[in-house]
Amino acid sequence: MTNAEFPRLAIIGCGSIVSHHLLPALLRLGWRPSVLVDPSPERLEAVQAMLGRNRAPVAVADWREAADQFDAALVAAPPMFHAPVGQSLLEAGKHVFMEKPLAVTLADAEQMVRTAEERRRVLAVGLMRRYVNGVRWLKALVDSGQLGRVLRFEAREGFVYNWGISSPAMLRRDGAGGGVLLDTGSHTLDLLLWWFGEAAEVDYSDDSHGGLESDCRLSLTMASGATGTLELSRTRALRNTIRVYGTKGSVEVHLYENQIASDVPQILDFVHDGFSANHIPPQIFGDLFQAELKDFAGAIRDGRPAAVGGRDALPSTALIERCYASRKPLGLPWVDGPAPATAPRAEGPTVVVTGAAGFIGGRLVERLCLEHGARVRCIVRDIAQAVRLARFPVEIVRADLLDREAIGKAVAGADWVFHCAYDVRSRRQNIDGMTALIDASLANGVESFVHLSTFSVYEPLPDGPLSEETRDGDRAWSYVQNKLDLEKMVLDAAHKRGLPGVVLQPSIVYGPFCKPWTNAPAEMLLSGTVVLPQEGGLCNAIYIDDLVDAMIAATRSPQAIGERFVISGPDAPPWAAVFGRFQEALGVDSLRFQPAAIISKEMKSLRRDIAMVLQDPKKIIQIIVRWRPARRLLQGGFDSLPPRLRHLVMVHYFLKKKASRNQLWLPDAQKLALYQAKALIDLTKARRLLGYEPRFTFEDGMALTADYLRWAYRDVPRTAPAANRPANEDRHPLPASTETTRVGSA
Repeated sequence: MTNAEFPRLAIIGCGSIVSHHLLPALLRLGWRPSVLVDPSPERLEAVQAMLGRNRAPVAVADWREAADQFDAALVAAPPMFHAPVGQSLLEAGKHVFMEKPLAVTLADAEQMVRTAEERRRVLAVGLMRRYVNGVRWLKALVDSGQLGRVLRFEAREGFVYNWGISSPAMLRRDGAGGGVLLDTGSHTLDLLLWWFGEAAEVDYSDDSHGGLESDCRLSLTMASGATGTLELSRTRALRNTIRVYGTKGSVEVHLYENQIASDVPQILDFVHDGFSANHIPPQIFGDLFQAELKDFAGAIRDGRPAAVGGRDALPSTALIERCYASRKPLGLPWVDGPAPATAPRAEGPTVVVTGAAGFIGGRLVERLCLEHGARVRCIVRDIAQAVRLARFPVEIVRADLLDREAIGKAVAGADWVFHCAYDVRSRRQNIDGMTALIDASLANGVESFVHLSTFSVYEPLPDGPLSEETRDGDRAWSYVQNKLDLEKMVLDAAHKRGLPGVVLQPSIVYGPFCKPWTNAPAEMLLSGTVVLPQEGGLCNAIYIDDLVDAMIAATRSPQAIGERFVISGPDAPPWAAVFGRFQEALGVDSLRFQPAAIISKEMKSLRRDIAMVLQDPKKIIQIIVRWRPARRLLQGGFDSLPPRLRHLVMVHYFLKKKASRNQLWLPDAQKLALYQAKALIDLTKARRLLGYEPRFTFEDGMALTADYLRWAYRDVPRTAPAANRPANEDRHPLPASTETTRVGSA
């Protein structure tokens, strides 16, 4: 079709979903919007740039300003605005394509459907999964009876959230309306009800603590008698499939990629719409967006209902509403762990946390909310990284530490400031950002300023006792130099300007969601062989909650001001024990040992580096494209590729995804030295001035971490050797005791 054959179109809401997917799909169809609507000039300008300056559409903040210049609207505003905007458009006689969900409440959704039918307007909903070939094939298979009577199903869908969110409203209940259930669940529940019919009973739990859930679980009993479960996640990589068990066999179908498996070969031979499970036409996301928009245009032109219309979205909207109304807490042992060592402050402090989207800052925020009744402002640079923070009723502030005005506003009225942010790419970001934060804290008279440094400032670590009096580390390493300079800024401000500043130097912090010391080791152990030096050293490990205890204690200790403290756990297990406990939790046997000299020689091999890149070329892309806007640009560009080229890229993606490889993970020079060091942290000063007393032995912390690992990596493929030895057999060479007495212990 040519643009003249399409109705005049307004795009209402010009965020990431439009720039990444919907607009490229429209342009592939030859359908150019006439009007762009968004309250943000920046978002309007970004979409206008994609359309070209010479043929730029009208850009307004309110669609009513250009109501006479369009006949149909694509609504991609935050979900809480879907119903009021959609209802007004329908009443004005406009056709509406509504991004999912149709509405946040069933009453609003039903009102829009009634208005569309009364005004004879097309109301389509962006439930694009219904256009997935495998999904349509499963619908036909279930209806055909070849599976027999459906007895049960298991669906799991999730990934570590990486959508480019352009508006903080998407992480607030007054903007998004809900979390992963309303977002991803709108798709998945729509399919479940489309496949299996009405849900008679539902049991629902999620991890919200007054905010938007990031993980949830449903147990369903359908009117047909079939039972099923659904897990949705924004924090884990789940298998993203549904397994359906019938009286005549079972089938597993990917929820958005055309992959199908079955225990009965005849089931795979079932043909729907000209294809079987063994010969299914390939698709990518861009094809799905294009298909739903093409249908919307065709429905308007032909005077027919949309293939996926407003009435089709009512069952899933009703079920989501039922779930939220009957919500139960999702039990996560590492969140609801042992009681804190200190009593909460009754009045509840106002707290600012920088780097709040990170591992340490995130757990600090959790406990400030759960145990201290704190009012927390979370300073983040990338909203998309804050989905776990959004589970709490916190204020999420998107700000750069170099923006002195924004930082001043964020710190205003704060009692405590915790500085957890660090940018590995920019010394200026760290130094100038610290200056802005110190100045704002002094100007606003904060009660406590806690700066999180690291015990890496002493690297290479000495053997034997390590304390705050240990000589500085190697300043030739820029990381050490930067960290020491930041510490000096805080201590100088404390001694000369009256900043109530305290510096904490945590050791190896581990626990749920820790990328460097929990997730990364786990992923290496799952994907290959991890090599450690035979000359093993000690790991000064600290479970995350012990560190948070120390951070809270630092706000309550006047004698700690102007001091720095090394913080660690109560024991120092061998590194072999640390990795050994990880592999036990994951059920693999992929830990090996070599002399350090051999590891060092192998790491210097250019041939090995070339082999690694050839084995996994995307490592180069990860290095080059570190800037998030560049990644987003590439994503939009991929959608804009010609169909044949996109299909070629997609075939390469699937081949890479299916390729099984056992990688060899060797430590670099810095890690090799760390794994051999036999330092023992002296906690005497922290005990004396902070009143710090670690609560979690290594075994206690690892028990909670193991629960997390089994939960987080349940669906991650294992390409490493599976553990097949007796459960009571030692899988790594350990000394008689894995505990080492800490210097300065009672």
